[in-house]
Amino acid sequence: MPFPKKQLLRTSILAILAAILVIVSTPFVVAAGLRAWIWWQARQQQLTVEIKKIDAPFLHPVVLHDIHIASTPASAFRIDVTAPRATISLNLRSILLRTRDRAVQVLAVEGLRGELHRNVSGASLPEQGWSAVQKALPANFSFDRVDLRIENGPTVIVLRNLSLNGNEIETGRFSAGEVMITSPWLRQTFSALRGSTTWQEDRLTIAGLSLAPGLDVQSITADLAHLSKQRVGIEFDVDAFGGKIRANVSNEWRAHQSNWILIGSATDISLPRTSEGLGFTDRVNGILHACKFTFRGDPHDPTHATASLWTEITGLTWRNRAADVIMLGAALYNRKVAVQQLYVKQGKNQLTLSGEAAFPSKTFDWFNPDFQGDISASISNLGDFASLFGANAGDFAGEISIEGTMNARERKIGGHLASSGNSLSIFKTPIDSFAAKVNLKASELEIEQLELYRQNDVLRAQGKIELAPNHAYSGKATLAAANIGDYLHLFPSSWSAAVEAGKVNSDWSGDGNATSHSGTFHVSARGVRVSKQLGLLPVDAELEAAYAPGNIFFRQAHLTNEHASLNGFVTIASNYLQLQAVALDVNGKAKLRGNIFLPIAISKISQGTNLLNALDPRQKVDLDLDIEPTDLGEVATALTGRAGMTGFVAARLSIFGGLDALQGWTEVHLRDLTVANDAARSSAEVDMRLAAGTLSTKAGVQFSGCNPLSLDASLPIRLGEKRDTASTERWSANLSFPALFLARLPRYLSHDFFRDGILSGKLAVTDTMRHPRISGDVQLTNGKLAETSLHITEASGRLTFKGQTASIDFANLGNQDVALWLHGEANLSDTEAIDIRLMGTQPIIELAPHPKSDCISGVKIMPAPTIQPMLGGIDQIVLHGGVGASDWTLTLMGSGNEQAPDPKFVAAGRTFHFCAHAEAAEDQMLFLGCEPRPAPAPVKPPARKRSRHR
Repeated sequence: MPFPKKQLLRTSILAILAAILVIVSTPFVVAAGLRAWIWWQARQQQLTVEIKKIDAPFLHPVVLHDIHIASTPASAFRIDVTAPRATISLNLRSILLRTRDRAVQVLAVEGLRGELHRNVSGASLPEQGWSAVQKALPANFSFDRVDLRIENGPTVIVLRNLSLNGNEIETGRFSAGEVMITSPWLRQTFSALRGSTTWQEDRLTIAGLSLAPGLDVQSITADLAHLSKQRVGIEFDVDAFGGKIRANVSNEWRAHQSNWILIGSATDISLPRTSEGLGFTDRVNGILHACKFTFRGDPHDPTHATASLWTEITGLTWRNRAADVIMLGAALYNRKVAVQQLYVKQGKNQLTLSGEAAFPSKTFDWFNPDFQGDISASISNLGDFASLFGANAGDFAGEISIEGTMNARERKIGGHLASSGNSLSIFKTPIDSFAAKVNLKASELEIEQLELYRQNDVLRAQGKIELAPNHAYSGKATLAAANIGDYLHLFPSSWSAAVEAGKVNSDWSGDGNATSHSGTFHVSARGVRVSKQLGLLPVDAELEAAYAPGNIFFRQAHLTNEHASLNGFVTIASNYLQLQAVALDVNGKAKLRGNIFLPIAISKISQGTNLLNALDPRQKVDLDLDIEPTDLGEVATALTGRAGMTGFVAARLSIFGGLDALQGWTEVHLRDLTVANDAARSSAEVDMRLAAGTLSTKAGVQFSGCNPLSLDASLPIRLGEKRDTASTERWSANLSFPALFLARLPRYLSHDFFRDGILSGKLAVTDTMRHPRISGDVQLTNGKLAETSLHITEASGRLTFKGQTASIDFANLGNQDVALWLHGEANLSDTEAIDIRLMGTQPIIELAPHPKSDCISGVKIMPAPTIQPMLGGIDQIVLHGGVGASDWTLTLMGSGNEQAPDPKFVAAGRTFHFCAHAEAAEDQMLFLGCEPRPAPAPVKPPARKRSRHR
């Protein structure tokens, strides 16, 4: 039946309308559908995607505008990517019908910028997510002007101005303005990269890249064909610095496990070109002749991985290290590491190591691994071989050979090591030969033999050390050295500074553990020269001692030379020092006899503690010494070979008791004492008595050419727990010195400070150390001084003490330019806070303001200029500080300062502190000025007498 024309027309019109409707609605439907599909896929992959606008013209690619892709906190990656424009040609049939065809035919992205960070705590993509990623791989793609930053832990890769396109039919292009790689092992930047690309079967190959001079990538291929199975691979072929590097890396991460497979090889790579190209700061020479490496497993679980390595390096030099050949072969399998061979050849030096170690099955067994190994070495030049391991080649020399085995199993160690050498130099110490044998047993390390020979010098030792936690040991050693000075550089500096040379024979034996030890030693020395600073003649010594924790007892301590002999028994304990039967003889005559017990810790003094703090207040002192009448010149000649001191001395000393309640007496008689380069003579008579910690003393001192000085004093001696109370106990002293001619004093007292002058006075002191009462006076007449910090060379003055105050009757200070007359008062009521007020009888000014701070290194007095200074005059100079303290201050008070009468003279003027350890630099000095010294009147020549003869 023929189809009615009207019905045909109606059907045609409907079809046309439907087609028009499809054409009109397709852009909207596709855009909405694509937006929904992207949203759904992003949600599955824990991403958020924002697209400002989607253009989907009929039968044309879809254009996406202003794209922003970001990850959620739960994602395995932290992603933040933006792109202003992306063009996508979709395969709607594959998307809607879910066929195996590519969902994206063409992908073109412009101006992509993004960051990708590995998030360790995030969850990885599920398997269907990776399938979606692989399905979204386009048939053709193009990326232009890409800036990307990728971070994975400490490794950072930055791509700038990257352009990449690929086509399944044609060859594409690759270019990058800059590629920067930063990691703990490598930091490098490559610029202006150009190459070609191929994209076939989800494999992207980039070829023809020139990264740096001598480093060219022939091809690098990323295999993305198995992303759905969570596996990727990379293959690369690189011409590297004269050689080849080939590698194949793949990673499969199913079921939360990462399985890596790495197979690589390298041949004939120039190490100097490599170090230069990679930017190493130190130049390395040599060739990596061959290297093969394989790895299968998870890098985070090496105990279940397998690996192998074989490498050979020839002609290696780095800094002062050099080796002809280094070969290493090792394998990791079945929880074991096998070093098949480590071979090092350096000239005639050779070292070979091989062995095997098993990974422990439990964590605490890492400290007790199972291993076995062999070592063999034949070294003809120890210096060159030591330099290979970073030592100074000049410190070592000679030949050495080593043979041995070692094994450990079930926490038991065994093995044997034998070594010998000839013509050695170890730390610049020549050794003709040595031999050593070491045995490793289940529970101890045994030094079976250790012998070192140098000419007639020899060292022998034997011993055992237990491997148990307390490390108990026992051993013995003997030493014979013709000159100990040849070995001093091996000892601590304190030892080498005390002794210079001498022949020594000694032996030692001892045992102990990590917490305690004991033993004995004997030292016999001949012709020992001690430090030049002491200036003593060479001595012979016999020392025999036993030691235990905190105690050394010298049962023999004998020091002798041709003219003198010193004997005694010495005990050095943790909290006391004892010398018994001390005897000093000079030229066969007894000079000193006695015993000494001091509760003092020598170890604390060696650590820098002062003498008083090193005393033990719980113990008692016992001193008993008798010095026979002795010619000091004879003693000095016997000990040093020269008479650096003359005079006669005799003394008796007996002191005992607690540190706060000493008892005893002391008498000292000294006559005509002189020292080298000083003709001034001095004599003294001292008589001291101690009762319950109170010292009563009478002393008379006579300096040649001066009136006698006399002292009569009674004061408390507190060295123990009551040391802090001594300053509050009463004491008294009377001191008289009618006339001391300062130029005649011994130089060890004056230090050439006084060149002339007479010091006289009489003082009586009572009350306490902290708050004394002083009466009497002191006067300096016509004092001539050496250069001082005040730049004063002349001084005279008189000081009158009035209990807790003193008046400065006059103080005349001067030099060739100025003469300053002062008077004043002092407050001495507290020796820790003394105030001294000085006032001038003539104007005093500050010549210049202190430029930097209120810290001064000294005061300099200079002539004042005739022009009126900017600063006002100084009415008073106030000094404040304590006896023995270093924090004294100086205050300048001008005429405009308001003052209130205060017995401690607390001034409201400008105060300066004296700088600690400051040098007298010009910018740290305080300059004070006064009237210049008047010029001396000219002396008229005597008138000529008239002659009587005309």
